[in-house]
Formats: sequence, structure tokens, C-alpha cells
Amino acid sequence: MVDHRPPTVNKPSRSDEVPDPDQQLRIADEVRAQFESMAPKRPVKPNRSEPDPDAFLPQQAQPGPIPELERLHSLKTQSQVAVSTEGEPAVQEEFIETEYYNELVSIDK
Repeated sequence: MVDHRPPTVNKPSRSDEVPDPDQQLRIADEVRAQFESMAPKRPVKPNRSEPDPDAFLPQQAQPGPIPELERLHSLKTQSQVAVSTEGEPAVQEEFIETEYYNELVSIDK
């Protein structure tokens, strides 16, 4: 029967051989490289001051006029209010007086 459990790591005793500092660095680099190879690869975030060369530029996508912008300009030209000779606008706002606020009692009373 084959044992498939991972080997257990024991605390080194005082009599265990301690590798020299160069060998310790080499082992640490190997372990670090192994963990970095297992880590998911993520794209590097660009610096905020540098433009992303792969960024999509909307100005290049539509060579023609923008329909929403044309609609905005047409609405702005249509909504010009004609001013009468008395200085009051010719368009009157709609206002309906209701009795709702007459029935309310003020808070501070």
C-alpha cells in the first residue's frame, strides 16, 4: 500500500545541519519562483500619468457626426424662449393651486 500523504515538516533540532547563507538564498529563490509560477497572471496596471496604448479612443471609432450630439444641438435651438416687448417670456409656465398646504399645521406649533 502506497502512502499518499504529504511529508510532514518537523522543527529542526540543534543537531541538524544548517545550510550556508548562499544556499539558503538559493532555496528561498527556488521556493519563491515556484509560488510565482503558480500565481495567476494579471495585467500590469498602467501609471495614471501615462496613457494606455491599448485604450479604445472613442474619437477614432466614429468618423462621422455623433447622433446624440446633433439631437442635443437641435433641442437647444428649439427651446429658445421668445421674449415679448414687456420683457416677460411668451411661454407661460403651468401652475395649479391646490389646498394641500392650507390644511397642514406647522411643526413648531
